[in-house]
Amino acid sequence: MPSPPAFRHDPRKSVLCLPSAPVPTSCWEREPAVCGLDRLVHHDGAGHATAVPVSSSPAVVTGAGVVFAAGDGTVRFYDRELSKVFWRQRLDSPVYASLVVDAERRHVVVAATSGLVVCFDLRGSVVWSTETGVPVYATPTRLPGSDVLMIAAFTSRAIGLDLATGVILFDRAVPRPWHAEHGGSAAHRDPYASPVATANGTAVLACGEHALCLAPDGTELWRHDLGVAVKASPVAIHETGDVMMCPVDGRCVFMDSATGSERGHTRLGAKVIGSPAVSEGVVVAGTQHGTVTAFDADARAVRWTAPFGASREYTSFTVLPNGDFAATSTRGNIVALRRADGGFLWETTQVLGLVEHETAMDITPVVGPDGSMYCASYTGSIYHFRFQPTREEDQ
Repeated sequence: MPSPPAFRHDPRKSVLCLPSAPVPTSCWEREPAVCGLDRLVHHDGAGHATAVPVSSSPAVVTGAGVVFAAGDGTVRFYDRELSKVFWRQRLDSPVYASLVVDAERRHVVVAATSGLVVCFDLRGSVVWSTETGVPVYATPTRLPGSDVLMIAAFTSRAIGLDLATGVILFDRAVPRPWHAEHGGSAAHRDPYASPVATANGTAVLACGEHALCLAPDGTELWRHDLGVAVKASPVAIHETGDVMMCPVDGRCVFMDSATGSERGHTRLGAKVIGSPAVSEGVVVAGTQHGTVTAFDADARAVRWTAPFGASREYTSFTVLPNGDFAATSTRGNIVALRRADGGFLWETTQVLGLVEHETAMDITPVVGPDGSMYCASYTGSIYHFRFQPTREEDQ
């Protein structure tokens, strides 16, 4: 059984490696360069141009290209350099949740904000299509042992789909935010955080002020009241059996993934809404002040801190193929920090000398092992970055 993805933008959720694809070695410690750009624009009947935002992180198909979904519901499969579109499909509403790959079947799953969930093969054909009936903004996750796609949806719902067929296996209520009982204007916009798969084959969700653990059939196994809202997605530390969750009061709470009991916590001193990540025993979380704190997973103790490099609000940390961390920072550039000590590695630039080009990016990047990295913005710019090859013959 493959190891389950451990955090919101774990490459195991978003990178599909084709067996025949060559994987050149790359200099992950050096700043990558923009080597491809597309700008999504809608032209109305009067000739007015409007940028089409991209809020969803893409799915990378190593050796073939990348699949992006946009704010107009259009799904495009590009070649690696973004110079050609192999196919495009249109969903019924914008796409906010990041794309999820089904690596074994070579499929890509896209969830629209209407609640429509569609599975495509790499030729653009629809494998299955399911109407959940509730808005989906959080990125789904796969439970590999049971082949269940776990979805946390607005209006406080949790839904399980059969990943092979799209059949709804369960649809259940989850705890609502406290202000839902008092006319809270945004109470229906929960859960916002994405679920995470544990090594036990279960899923942990952040809903309302609670951490909630569900079995693959939707049965509640435990819940932990954190007291305040959670916007950041949880991270599963498979080696220790912990789940770490960071509520908005700045705590990072370690819990036993089997029982929900607390094993320790640390206060970061500022609000947390960006999602954490884990790499080789190091867990990182960022605050709204831009600071980054890394924990030793075994000791649940602070390992290092960095003064900047936290992910932009509501985005996430991700992990480079060499194990270092990367995130789209508050400046809209991607920043990489060394896993071992938090040292600065590089920061991207999108200054290309173009007219009317907003350079800031807004989504979590996705990095493929072939040296390609993709990111995008709410102003409709899609970027392909290339890492420098390590050998002359790879150039």
